[in-house]
Amino acid sequence: MKANGANFPTPEDTRATADMAWRSVSNITAGLLLYGGIGWLLGRKFGHQDAFMAAGLIFGIVLALYLTYARVSAMDRNTTTSERRNDQQ
Repeated sequence: MKANGANFPTPEDTRATADMAWRSVSNITAGLLLYGGIGWLLGRKFGHQDAFMAAGLIFGIVLALYLTYARVSAMDRNTTTSERRNDQQ
């Protein structure tokens, strides 16, 4: 039963949310693999493999979380701005 003024999510909203979730998982996985791999390679070249790999993994996670945060923040700003434009018209 739908309350007065309640809006259910449209299929496009649901799809956008699913895409954002998979994109976040992909960013984190790619960050771990890419920067962990770079740390592993640097560690094999210069020694201290564990330290370089740990630093690469941490850097990859931090970068991936920042990119995810920035993308979600931008999406929230765009949604809020478009809703304001519709309300003003």
